[in-house]
Amino acid sequence: MSRPLILPSGVLAYAVGVAIALADGPIDWGRQAIGLTLTMLANLAAHYSDEYADADTDALAHHTGVSGGSGAIAAGYADQSLALRAALVVSGITLLGGAWATISGAIPFAAGIILLIGLLGGWVYSMPPIALERRGWGELTNALLGGLLMPLMAYACAHDTPPLRVYIQLMPIVAAALVCILGVHWADRHADAQVGKYTLAVLYGANVRWWWWLSLALAYGLPVLLAGWIVPIEVLIACLTTLPVGLYTAARLTRTNSPAPGATTMVALMLAHIVGYALVAFAGHPIIK
Repeated sequence: MSRPLILPSGVLAYAVGVAIALADGPIDWGRQAIGLTLTMLANLAAHYSDEYADADTDALAHHTGVSGGSGAIAAGYADQSLALRAALVVSGITLLGGAWATISGAIPFAAGIILLIGLLGGWVYSMPPIALERRGWGELTNALLGGLLMPLMAYACAHDTPPLRVYIQLMPIVAAALVCILGVHWADRHADAQVGKYTLAVLYGANVRWWWWLSLALAYGLPVLLAGWIVPIEVLIACLTTLPVGLYTAARLTRTNSPAPGATTMVALMLAHIVGYALVAFAGHPIIK
């Protein structure tokens, strides 16, 4: 139920924030270790709550490790009550750990607030009565949690309250996360439709490809538009090296049930941003604040 194939993407998203923070100046690696641990605990709690809430659709879906949930409940290895208990326990550990880290000064106050928002966001994403993923808001919520809040947590642990510029720098990552989650929901669309889970793939059918194409356009287009003044040229060049992957994904949208193209594009773009900002940091040219 921990979804071990998905958890590393959370580490990758956090690493994007670390790279941006490094480009702005030196960071405390001990503080980053605490921030990453708390972030992954919140991520784990979200996975358990999602397993609980999506037991109905996961029982009908094809499990790939990326889409269809973990399959643990459907296979009889666990039940919903275990998933709920795990979500509550891990959420409690995250809250207590976050409170201790914030009060003790191990992480800045801004990081503690981001952690709390992320933990709550993970719950309202899938858990009733709000269950945003069943109301057409799941894709955007998921992308903001993974593509924005996780990197922001890393940045806040390094330099306290992130400036507006960092939010803008992370918009291509949010778009890349959308490319991935749209692919996951496309793979699960038939199972989701049967249980009344209204993802964008269920609501729009094959026309969801327009949302996909828009997300891809933003993931690649924003670095082009922002290059040189908000996004470093090094990041733009690194992103452009992944363009063949993005083009392949664009060509496969709604033509395959596999979530792999979208997930691969997201991973490739996250790695590109990490490399680009790391080059800026090691070159000793901090981004203008």
